[in-house]
Amino acid sequence: MPCCKSRLRITERAHDYDAAVPLGPPPGLHLLQAMGPFEQVLELACGTGIWTQALLSIGHDITAVDAAPEMLEINARKVASARVRYRLADLFTWEPAQQYDLVFCAFWLSHVPPDALDAFLDMLRRAVRPGRYLVIVDQDIPTQERRLVAQDDIHALRRTSDGRTFTIVKVFYELTTLEDKLTHLGFEVMVHKLGDVLFFLSGRRGEL
Repeated sequence: MPCCKSRLRITERAHDYDAAVPLGPPPGLHLLQAMGPFEQVLELACGTGIWTQALLSIGHDITAVDAAPEMLEINARKVASARVRYRLADLFTWEPAQQYDLVFCAFWLSHVPPDALDAFLDMLRRAVRPGRYLVIVDQDIPTQERRLVAQDDIHALRRTSDGRTFTIVKVFYELTTLEDKLTHLGFEVMVHKLGDVLFFLSGRRGEL
């Protein structure tokens, strides 16, 4: 399945991830901080902790989930906070055991293949406490660099620092598509563009 391929390739790249991220605050951090504080926060595809550190500034308790043990190990060393609980799980099969005041994922949605998108968004809905929030940060337009490594509409090549090359899922979803799907799931959606290719999508789940 494409989703499993994507998970494995990200695991392979765990130790290269921070080197590929530009220095400075994460994109959209000011928008996220303006939404807080939150009591319970869920971070999906937490990676090496770039956003986990930011979430600690607005969240009291963080549950950080990732499919790659290498990512969780790096994250735990970097963040070093007793307020973060780590969970190793495949995000395409994982089910939240509770609901949260904020569910957050950054640069993961573009790794969700189209045939898994509806199920993934519905899982996000179930994880958000009614009246509380979902935030997605990602890329809706490929850069020229991304265009050069694209294999088709949903796959791209990714190279590790040791020269190995892998095929990953990389989908640039239309913002209108995401807005429509999340609105149908009961969210009030707001989208901010972050430069030319990135977006910050927030959604408040309706009260029951």
